Amino acid sequence: MNKTAIYPGTFDPITYGHLDIIIRATKIFDNIIIAISKNKEKKPIFNLKERIQLTKKATLHIKNIKKVLGFNDLLANLAKTEKSNILIRGVRTIFDFDYEIKLAEINKQIYPELDSIFLLSSKEVSFISSSFVKEIAKYNGNVKPYLPKEVYTALLKKLHKKYLS
Repeated sequence: MNKTAIYPGTFDPITYGHLDIIIRATKIFDNIIIAISKNKEKKPIFNLKERIQLTKKATLHIKNIKKVLGFNDLLANLAKTEKSNILIRGVRTIFDFDYEIKLAEINKQIYPELDSIFLLSSKEVSFISSSFVKEIAKYNGNVKPYLPKEVYTALLKKLHKKYLS
C-alpha cells in the first residue's frame, strides 16, 4: 500500500530542523506532502508564495516529496482533500508535545480517520525554530548554520529590504 503523509507548518522560513523531520519521515512513508499554512496570525516575514518556493528549493534533493502546497483551511479538511489520513508533526519539547496532543485530538474530531505521528527532533537541531532564526537575523546574528543556503540568502535580502525601507 502506498502511504502518503502530510507535514504541515508555517515554514517561515524552512530550517534544518524542518528538513530533519522531512528526511526522517521519507524513510517511513512512501510520499510526503509539505503543506504550508497561510497563517497570517503569525505575521510571516515571507508571503505564502515565497515560502512555497523556498521550501521547494530546499527539498529538491529529497526524492519522495509528492508536492509542496499552500493552504488556508482546516488541516483536517486539507487531509481529506489530499486523501491522506496521516499528519507528521515535529516535536522539540514537552511544550510542543502538549500543544500537538490537543491539535491531534481536534483534528481527529473533524476527520476521525486522521492520525498524527510525532517525530522527535534530532538533538542537533532541536533548538532551531523559525522564530528564533528570524529574531537572531533581525539583530545581524549569524543564522547561516540553521538554514539551507537559498533560504539564508532570501532571509538576508528580505530583512535588508524591511529594515532599510
